[in-house]
Amino acid sequence: MTKKKILVMTDHMPWGHRSIAKAIYAFLKSKEKEENFEVTYAEVKAEMGIANDIYQFSYRYLPLSSRIGRWVSYSPQIRKVLEELSVSNLPAPKKMVQKTKADLVISSYWFHSHSLAGWKNKEKLKFKLWTVVADPWTLLPVSYNSKIDMHLVYDQIGVDVGTKECGIERKKILKTGWWTRPEMFGKFDREKSRKKLGFYDDRPVVFVGGGSLGTNSLSKLLPALMLIKGKAGFVFNTGTDKLAYNLVEQYIRLFKKLNKDSEVIIKNFGWIENMAETLAGVDIVFGKAGPNFLFDVVASGKPFVSITHIGGQEDGNIEIIKKKGLGWVKERGTEAADFLLDYLKDPKKFERKFKKNIENEAARNQKSMEVILEEVKRELK
Repeated sequence: MTKKKILVMTDHMPWGHRSIAKAIYAFLKSKEKEENFEVTYAEVKAEMGIANDIYQFSYRYLPLSSRIGRWVSYSPQIRKVLEELSVSNLPAPKKMVQKTKADLVISSYWFHSHSLAGWKNKEKLKFKLWTVVADPWTLLPVSYNSKIDMHLVYDQIGVDVGTKECGIERKKILKTGWWTRPEMFGKFDREKSRKKLGFYDDRPVVFVGGGSLGTNSLSKLLPALMLIKGKAGFVFNTGTDKLAYNLVEQYIRLFKKLNKDSEVIIKNFGWIENMAETLAGVDIVFGKAGPNFLFDVVASGKPFVSITHIGGQEDGNIEIIKKKGLGWVKERGTEAADFLLDYLKDPKKFERKFKKNIENEAARNQKSMEVILEEVKRELK
């Protein structure tokens, strides 16, 4: 029997779309022999001109500005411009589809999805095209396209927005849960992970990060470290943001000069490749409420404290934290610093508060890949 070919495609940038694509690819790749299909992964640069630079600047340093982008995305004129841009973007993703001779393309980046949908429809091509609606509750109309064969969404809200607001047929939407990498779900031993990070006792260890937080968020939290009495550990993750990394480095030097007898240990990392192992070794996470990072933290069984988010694009993530009881939102003024000091007075109390909710959400998301696999098998028959 001829093997069916699957292409999992994303953009080349180190943001959530890539994490989702890697999660789906890794799971399907593990099923190749069993299901007799062949899976290829590709990161394809999107041709969006200066738009990518503007987006990166805004989400790092002006997170609330994205609310404007969300508002204008509903404009028919903007949608028309995006469709025109998607034609210019087509050559690279088109070349990858032709190279792999894919029977099924799963795109986690909406812009590639639009480009391929226009080409597929115009040329009446037979390959199946799926797209991932890569936000859970704050959903943009540009994430949907009636020419696409299947839209993967997190939950019923994704179904409702697609059918009621965007006119997508219900049969073209698959509700799966979030697309979290399998290794996030309890693969690593807590004690071994702590020792690898440099923590050899049972002190509370706080993770601060998750992508590019921006210096504004860090500057609100860092001063609180000077007020800590007793043992505590911190792991700072600033992603690809060199400005934020340097800020933490400068603070550590100052901290050591002013607190020579302090029992606080601070680790500063830029990009963390093995996030699953790192999260296994910490006790609580303070970070930007991006959906992939939030659900990675949930999968690791840790409570989440949102200290910033992208306004407009990630507002729904804040609602998820509150309504599902996955942690706390402390984004205003000194809220994050005050909460950190309260947490360190009685860590176990805070860690227990949402434990059951976190376990339930993790269990739901752990099933998402099996849902996708069943639909893949049906699609490739």
